[in-house]
Amino acid sequence: MNVDLFGQDTMQRDATFHGDDRLTLTRAWGPGPKACFIGCNPSRAGKKVDDPTCLWWTAWSQLFGYGRYVGVNMYPFVTSSPAECRKMADWDNNGPDWYARDAIMHNLEIVVREAKAADIVIACWGAIAWDDKWIEHVVEAIQTGEAPWPDLYCFGKTASGAPKHPMARGVHRIPRDQKPILWRAA
Repeated sequence: MNVDLFGQDTMQRDATFHGDDRLTLTRAWGPGPKACFIGCNPSRAGKKVDDPTCLWWTAWSQLFGYGRYVGVNMYPFVTSSPAECRKMADWDNNGPDWYARDAIMHNLEIVVREAKAADIVIACWGAIAWDDKWIEHVVEAIQTGEAPWPDLYCFGKTASGAPKHPMARGVHRIPRDQKPILWRAA
């Protein structure tokens, strides 16, 4: 926790939602560059609530001299269940669910905007991201179009080459002092 001399929390917390979908999660604590973390889908963190992943992002960002970060996700659906996110993201075979499709496309605009505005972009969706075509579409949207075209970093790679999630366990555990590794050059 970041506290001032009077014991007051100085962490600035924010989150943007569209209905029940979380588009961004931000934390700021002082001057310094901005990191952008791209996960798979949001869990329970919000404007006033932290979860283990955002606490990890905060600790890592502070250790490496960043003054703030924004967390975005390939899918905006708030759930701690990858299976539930997968079901919602399969909009074409779910009716089709036009709301889910529109939410995913609106979210993509936010991901691209935030990635292009950051000083470093770290992909960290882990092995739970299942749609390789969508992953490539997101990466291409970030690294093309209007400049800048940021490089994408990660904390490590899974056996399949996906960027590791910060909450990976066991032999895949990521130390807090893990230096960023180039995952995809622009």
